[in-house]
Amino acid sequence: MADDPPEEIELAYSGLEALAQLADSATDITPADSDARPLFVAWGLLATVHRQGAAVVLLHRHGLGHETAPNRRSMLEHAAQIWWLAEDGSDAVDSMNHALKHTQQKLREAADGAGIAYDASVADAVQAAVLPPSAAQTYNNIGHLLKRIGPPLHAIYVGESMLAHASLTSAERFYSGPETDTVELLSDPRYPEDAPGPDVRAPYIALVLVWFAMSSFNRLLAGQPWTNALQRIAADAGIEDHATPTAQGGHPMT
Repeated sequence: MADDPPEEIELAYSGLEALAQLADSATDITPADSDARPLFVAWGLLATVHRQGAAVVLLHRHGLGHETAPNRRSMLEHAAQIWWLAEDGSDAVDSMNHALKHTQQKLREAADGAGIAYDASVADAVQAAVLPPSAAQTYNNIGHLLKRIGPPLHAIYVGESMLAHASLTSAERFYSGPETDTVELLSDPRYPEDAPGPDVRAPYIALVLVWFAMSSFNRLLAGQPWTNALQRIAADAGIEDHATPTAQGGHPMT
């Protein structure tokens, strides 16, 4: 692994700690809208973002920054859905319910095909639910949602997916590129040396994603009480100056 940029890593640690303290201080959670469902769903998603961020820090401290790709990808998915809930509110929740009904049916079909026993009452209740139509259902597709938020986020997500999934991109981190005469097999991942890779920047990427998630969640709260604290944390951590994670592509295997 390349040497960590010390200033950025320290900013990440202090920023994540400040964000965790801000979330823990939330004793009076009052929804901004009469329909509280978006707030409850977003809180569950936000808790996951925080825990995934903690996992990123723990792995990075043990020299496993490369292995945080699935965590970073998950954080981006969860943070994007919190943004969606802040934007579309009840429509987003209704759309998520449609997605749940679809995935529960797929799970039931898979379990039936494998001969796995399960409590059919839950699956029956989900399938029997009558759901209102929602114009926002297209955003159950994470690609569509990220493009709506901003095309750069979608590009980063595609790059993180290439590292998180079994692919030539993830495999080639552990051998020298096919353009060389001699292939070197590696025990530790190797990234291009022209800029710090996501393995090095993992804690700071986590910081930016947690901040984004909390900023979106704040919009679901009556009076948006976290605004000043979030602005202060962003300024202290230099988020606008440092938050430039890049997509990491790979070479075609020929």
